[in-house]
Amino acid sequence: KEEPLAGTIGIAHTRWATHGAPTERNAHPHFTDGVAVVHNGIIENFAELKDELSEVGAEFQTETDTEVVAQLLARFRRDGMGRREAMHAMLKRVRGAYALAVLFEDDPSTIMAARNGPPLAIGHGNGEMFLGSDAIALAPFTNEIT
Repeated sequence: KEEPLAGTIGIAHTRWATHGAPTERNAHPHFTDGVAVVHNGIIENFAELKDELSEVGAEFQTETDTEVVAQLLARFRRDGMGRREAMHAMLKRVRGAYALAVLFEDDPSTIMAARNGPPLAIGHGNGEMFLGSDAIALAPFTNEIT
């Protein structure tokens, strides 16, 4: 209330990361080169991907598996892939159980989402939409849920 944010779209996560200490630095969302990611679940091959990305110059700011997703998406974008193509390429590389919400700076009106395992509910409102980890969390905002 004291310092309202401008904008009509956003992502947030209310739990601590699976990997890394419960610190503000490790809290989602993670931002890397125009990509923001929140994530529920676990990326099982994050250490392998982190090593690979570090070898090509990625600098990690957190200890989380979520940042690996953001770094991978940013790398694919730098390689010339479009947003959707980068999402597909990232999903082919990550292993584990996850629900992801992604914002790209160059398309601030779209949230991309994907899941493998954990629930991901989409709430349909009146001129608005919501993503959540389960339908009950969205119930105060809408009665229409996918």
